Amino acid sequence: MSNSDIQNIIHTLTEWFKKTGDCVIATSGGIDSMVLAYIAHQAIPQQVIIAHSTSVSVPTLDAARVRLYAEKYHWALQLIEAGELNNTTYRSNPVNRCYYCKCSLFTQLQKLQHGALVTGTNLDDLGDYRPGLIAAKEQGVLQPYVKLSINKATIRKLAEHLQLNDLKDIPASPCLASRIETGISIEPTYLEVVDKIENHARKALQTDIVRFRIRKETVALELTPERLQQLSTPQQEALLSYIKQTITPLTIPQTIQFVPYQQGSAFIGVKHLE
Repeated sequence: MSNSDIQNIIHTLTEWFKKTGDCVIATSGGIDSMVLAYIAHQAIPQQVIIAHSTSVSVPTLDAARVRLYAEKYHWALQLIEAGELNNTTYRSNPVNRCYYCKCSLFTQLQKLQHGALVTGTNLDDLGDYRPGLIAAKEQGVLQPYVKLSINKATIRKLAEHLQLNDLKDIPASPCLASRIETGISIEPTYLEVVDKIENHARKALQTDIVRFRIRKETVALELTPERLQQLSTPQQEALLSYIKQTITPLTIPQTIQFVPYQQGSAFIGVKHLE
């Protein structure tokens, strides 16, 4: 993709926002919504609200990234509490948990009464099992990346072109509830522990891709196969000690595994809504 192609895409997105006018962008802190928020603010700074949920299910690194960008680029940032943990169906962690999460989020965003709701859903997302997309359709949420056939690889090129170098290579960062095996209740203390252990492992191992999964019979720290192979005995023992100390107060399995990273490995169930 040429530099001219990238410039044309940015221009097209800019014109889309100018035509849309007042809008609220649901910004998780991941690359997709962050790049979209950046372009929207450049296009219509007086008409766009960048909204971010302060829920405990959001990784603290992502929340910090949103606040940093809002301060640096003078975004109109609106922090909200999505309230998904108040929904007993969400808390029960069914196969379509994401549907109930997004219903809660979009309901709160609608209360801002500031035009269209916009998300960073990209073309690649349509090929995954994402029940949250059903909630988006029900509430009329706009998806400019999808409308303009923009995929994840293109979004990374947009970030690079815009010199958002701290964004262009960040890995996917789904909500912390995705670390808890389907059917295990989503408890705030579980989410806090997942976030704490993942942040500790990232810092200790100087790696980006880390998942701490809570399963019915074990807990598991997932690392890329390469990083797992490089893990020294002292590093593993130190991590084991830290994890044991951190999870001991919780009523979750205390057997700890170190396993290769597998996307969505805590998900169990039929991939459709009943």
